[in-house]
Order: sequence, then C-alpha cells, then structure tokens
Amino acid sequence: MPRENRKTRDGPDSRREVLRITHWHVVHYLYTLEFLGLVKLRFEGAPQAQPCIVVANHPSLLDFIAMLRDLPNAVCVYKSRSLDNKVLSSFIQVAGYIEGMDASVGAGRRIVSNCCERLAEGHHVVVFPEGTRSQSATSMRKFRLAAFHAAVKHPVPVQPVAIFCQPLFLGKNQSWINFSQYRNTMTIRYLPVMRVEDLPESRQTASGLSKAVSENILNALREMSDSTPNRAS
Repeated sequence: MPRENRKTRDGPDSRREVLRITHWHVVHYLYTLEFLGLVKLRFEGAPQAQPCIVVANHPSLLDFIAMLRDLPNAVCVYKSRSLDNKVLSSFIQVAGYIEGMDASVGAGRRIVSNCCERLAEGHHVVVFPEGTRSQSATSMRKFRLAAFHAAVKHPVPVQPVAIFCQPLFLGKNQSWINFSQYRNTMTIRYLPVMRVEDLPESRQTASGLSKAVSENILNALREMSDSTPNRAS
C-alpha cells in the first residue's frame, strides 16, 4: 500500500483510487481471518447508499476494517498520533482521512470543515466519537460533538451503527494473542438513519443529535447482548 501512495497526488480522484485499492485488500484480509476461524462477521441491516456520517461504537481494533467491506468509499476520522506510524501516515493522508482532535484551538472547526468537504465529494464519513475504544462490549464513553456539528451544518443524515463483539476482542488492553485463542464473533448492525430535523425542536442541535444517536446504539447493543448466549471460547 505505501508504494501505491507515493505514486499518487492529493485530490478527489487520487482518494477514490487509493480507497478502491484499499477495499480490495480489506475484502481479502477479512476473508482470510474468517477462513482461519479467527472471527465470524455478521452484518445486519444495510448502510445508507447516499453520503452520510456513520457513527459507531468502537469496541475493537477490527471494527472499522470490517465496516469497510460495505463502505468502499468511506473515510474515517483518525487519531493525530497515527501520523507517527510510518506505514499508515502516507496512506491516511492520500486517502483523505480526517485528522481528529489535536492540541490546536481550531481543531473542532477543522474537523467540521473537513467532514463537510469529504461529504460533498461523495464519501461516507465514519466517526467513532468516543475518541478511543469502548470500555466494554455494551457500554460507550461520552461522545465528542464535532461530527454532529458537521451533520447539522452540511446537513446530512447520520447512520448509527452498533458493533457487538462476543467475546470482546482486540479491545482496550487486549492483545492479538488473546484474539487468537478464541472463536470470536463481531456483529455489525446498521440502524435506521437519523436527521436532526426529525428530532423534537428542543433537541435539534449537535448535542441533541449526539444523544439520540448514542441512545439508539446503546439500545441495540443491549438487545444483541441479551439475545447472545455466553461462550467461554
């Protein structure tokens, strides 16, 4: 992948080409993981066809990669420290991924502006607004609001996505060694899209939209957890 990136220039056409190549690799990578019996992926519902902001909980290192199977043109908001990774840094910049919060005063405005730009180019924008991996398989940290401000400003629908891992794997403080010791299942459930104008008037704000999306995801996680038998391996 890095060799491909060095041949491209920044711009919408370059981004689409890099994302096309990435999608091919992702599909084969996920097939390999399933073939080896390391993970079983389940997809429920369907992603929104038109560009939108996709908001998900973040239980595992593998969740965004799995979502790319259905979202070949998606870009993601990433942690600033990813730029220190020599393998990832060139890719995420050429692919048009959006740098997340940093120490700058205008970081929030920059993220909103970049989200609106990618949406206008026809991309889905995937956001994990917890800012780091979830605390558990059925709980979430408080959402950051930048992506929801973008949804209100653009305006575009937000599609909540609930990701449930059984058992929890590649979560906070979990290693690839732990991952290889169990038969893991990841369920990705695409929930109905939400629009700020569909909320009660008092909640038609970025904060109100964030709360409504968070509630929908949490409800879906609890439902999936209640319907899934516990397994030791």
